[in-house]
Parts: sequence; C-alpha cells; structure tokens
Amino acid sequence: MRIKLKQICKELGGELSGDGEIEISGVSGIKEACPTQITFVANPKYLAAIATTKAAAIIIGRDVASNGMPTIRVENPYWAFVQVLEMFAWDKNHRALPGVDETAIIGKNVKLGERVAIQAFAVIGDNVEIGEGTVIQPFVYIGEGSKIGADGLIYPHVNIREEVTIGDRVIIHCGAVIGSDGFGFAPVGTRREKSTPLHHKIPQIGTVIIEDDVEIGANTTIDRATLAVTHIKRGTKLDNLVQIAHNVVIGEDCCIAAQAGIAGSTIIGNRVNIAGHAGAAGHLTLGDDSVVYAKSAVTKDMPPGSHLSGFPARPHQQELRIHAATRKLPELLPEFTKLQKRVVELEAKIRALEGKD
Repeated sequence: MRIKLKQICKELGGELSGDGEIEISGVSGIKEACPTQITFVANPKYLAAIATTKAAAIIIGRDVASNGMPTIRVENPYWAFVQVLEMFAWDKNHRALPGVDETAIIGKNVKLGERVAIQAFAVIGDNVEIGEGTVIQPFVYIGEGSKIGADGLIYPHVNIREEVTIGDRVIIHCGAVIGSDGFGFAPVGTRREKSTPLHHKIPQIGTVIIEDDVEIGANTTIDRATLAVTHIKRGTKLDNLVQIAHNVVIGEDCCIAAQAGIAGSTIIGNRVNIAGHAGAAGHLTLGDDSVVYAKSAVTKDMPPGSHLSGFPARPHQQELRIHAATRKLPELLPEFTKLQKRVVELEAKIRALEGKD
C-alpha cells in the first residue's frame, strides 16, 4: 500500500511543504524510518534528529523548522501520526476478502451482514448475528445467540460465549474470552461430608454487553453476570491480561492496563484510568475521572476525581508522603534509639533528685 504525501496532508488538514507526489509506504520512528516512510516529531528532545532522519517526509508542529525535506505541519503532530498509522493499519488488518472459508463451521439461522469475512476453522454457533464488514479470524468461537456489530475485528483464538452482545467497531485480540462463567460458589458442606461438595457452583445465567468502539486486549477475560449483565460501555480500552468479574460495570472511555482486576459487582465510572497490576474489590463504586496508580487496590467506595495509590488505596499525595517518611526510617531509627537512651537517663536523674528531696 502506497499513499501520496499530498493525500496524507489532505486527510490531516495540514500544511504541505515540498513534493506532494512522493509515495509513502509506511510509518516509522524518526530514527528508524527508511526513505519511503513518513515520520513525526512531537517531543522537543527529538528535534535534533530532523537533520539526520532518512524518512521521505516528516510531520511537525507549525512552529518547528525543518531541514528542507518534505513536511506536513499540523497543530498536534502526535495525533496526526496516529491518524496516519490508522491509514496503513486498517488496510493491513482488514485485508481479508469477504466470504466464509470452506473450513469454517457455521450453525443454523446465522445472519451475516455484507462484506463479512469468516476465516479458516472459525466456529459460529446457531442464531448468531454478525454485522457488515466484520472480520472473524481463524479459530474464533462464537457461541449460540451472540450478536456482533459492524466493522469489528476478532483476532484468532478468541472465545465469545453464548448470548453475548458486542457493538460496532469492537476489536478483540488473541485469546480473549468473553462471557465465561462468573466465579460464584455457595458453601454447602465440609470436607468430611464426602457426598456434598464443599463449594457448590452457582449457575451463571446472565450475559455480557460490549458497547461500540471498545478494544479488548490479548488473553483478557470478561465473565458473564450471574443474573443480569456484565457491561463494558462505549469507547473503553482494556489491555492484555485484564480480568473483569461478573456483574461489573465499566463506564465510557475508561483505560485499564495489563494485569488489572475488577472484582464482582463493582461499578467503575466514566473516563477512569487504572494502571497495571492494580485492582478493585467487589461491590464498590469508583467515581468518574478517577485514576488508580500501579499495584494499588481500591477497597472502598471512592468519589469522582479520586487519584489513588497504595494497598489499600488512599489519596495519591498521602501515599507519596507515607513513602517519603518510610524511606527516612533507617536514618531515624538510630536517632530514636539515642532519644530512648536519653529519656532513660533523664528519668533516672529525676528519680535521684526526687529521692534527695
């Protein structure tokens, strides 16, 4: 795939300098770019690299000087770079020709929209609906009665269980599991009662709803609700290896990084960012626009706009002060020991003086 520089500039709404007829074959970093690729500078520390880059063209800010090479000047070079990446990535990921591979297994009463591609060894259950332009890559399983919207991209080895609803333009990466059973067991006996299991499985008969423009990372798991809905709302992005338990609600435009976990029946507000290896206990609410820092654990309800860190999570600035004080302990301990000794000496002197009286 090659795109002329003037066409890229038009899509970006930028200002072109140099030869607009140059054909661009891809996108790369300013140090790695080859003579047929376009690159960008958004961070001032890379400005010096403009003089030595081998790229065919460069995206820069409107007030940045170039070295005479073809340029596209824009207000936000990083956002423009992302847009150019999308031009090339969309072609790569959606290159599959529409149609159903002969090795795919298609159930009864399946409804396929226009331009749907179902690739090798995919399994589509009965009564499934797949919207137009969606690509189902090899070895995907879609359970009975599930619905997938338009222009989606489902990578290999994704498992979508029965009666799950997925919106438009959803991307699900390799190995993700949507709609597996929630972790629910009732204690009904002891190990001595061999005829009765210690933990009896609670049937998980709810569902999962994934709204439009959600992206789900590789090997992420989203459990179905016990009775109602596990709900991931519009625009939310889940990284790899994220666990969303049953009956959880994740608001709009959230970002949850790798190895984070959300326990059952927790409600996460809109535009919440949760960093890697962080999590939230069950049956709590985390308000809109909150941030949970890495390796933190939210254990109680938190209001909108909270910035939380630590275990258990507390306001981030308070946690920083605690860490700062903790780092001083090796220095403070000898001083504390001296003070203890001094107090003992002073008390002895006081008792001696009291005895003289």
